[in-house]
Amino acid sequence: MTTTISRQGVAGTITPDLVLAGHTTENEARTLVHEIPGSPDVVVTLRPAGPSTGTLRLLFMDQQDAEQARRFHLGAHVFTVVSDLAWMPAAYVPQGRIRNVQQDAAMRWVLEVPYHEVTL
Repeated sequence: MTTTISRQGVAGTITPDLVLAGHTTENEARTLVHEIPGSPDVVVTLRPAGPSTGTLRLLFMDQQDAEQARRFHLGAHVFTVVSDLAWMPAAYVPQGRIRNVQQDAAMRWVLEVPYHEVTL
């Protein structure tokens, strides 16, 4: 399964050797609960949940490719994904700390990209 990530409006793509499983997607509930002082009742403001967030874990077989992918994510861009993996976000912006982690003595590297999914 091939996954290709590109930046909107800027040339270039990256293709990780593997997208690691163990993916978690979160959505923050935005409903507000207002307690009424002196009453057991509450008033609720219903609002839809926020967009999906999570962390992409992309495996690269060498440090040079992993570092190139890390630098690729440092710009202020919207990133788009073409993948056979249905759970991958279609478009996202990085959020938080983008980091490379050496996985093992075989010099495999994992790029961790916290993201916030966006709509194009």
